[in-house]
Amino acid sequence: MPRSKGAVLALTGAALLFVPAWAGGRQSEGALQASCSIRPRLLDVRRAAQALVVRIELFSSDGLTALPSEQVEPGVWISSVTGVPLPPPDGRSEGIGESLAARSYEDLMDVRGGIRVPNGLPELVARFVEPSDGDPATKDDGNAGDVLAMLMGMPDGESAEVCITGRLNGSSFQCCDSITVRNRGLRDLPRGILLLEGSDLP
Repeated sequence: MPRSKGAVLALTGAALLFVPAWAGGRQSEGALQASCSIRPRLLDVRRAAQALVVRIELFSSDGLTALPSEQVEPGVWISSVTGVPLPPPDGRSEGIGESLAARSYEDLMDVRGGIRVPNGLPELVARFVEPSDGDPATKDDGNAGDVLAMLMGMPDGESAEVCITGRLNGSSFQCCDSITVRNRGLRDLPRGILLLEGSDLP
């Protein structure tokens, strides 16, 4: 895990982990263009165990041609939080990887257009469900609690940019969206510890 200023040690699940607008999130770097939308938009430290759901639409490098999200390779991951890079869950590093069993494809919204209207392009719906177990060999774990572990010092109501990276037919894509942190109850928790509680998938 890369070293970063302000990194904290947080309890997520049974393992210690060292961590350094609604729709139409900011497109970022990559050989392909992509737009993503992250839910929930508001992350509360007292509900750290909830899943993150990311809807992704993919386009050619010039942005003119829609690409089939069903062909995205397994292993979409959260690649940065507030500009702090995170490693891919490749079996050597403890990253935050999608729960492959929970992946789906749905056409519920126009992610790039930022409107909740189907546009004929099935989105890749990547879900980050399981809290990290601290074992690099587990490639599909990490959820909102692991993201919040990087944001413990952020003031209540502040926004944080979260970026997602993946690959389609050998080419990479990355897109980013913002979430808002709620930590008004942080003073009730031991420092550096997240209270985990169950949450249903949205």
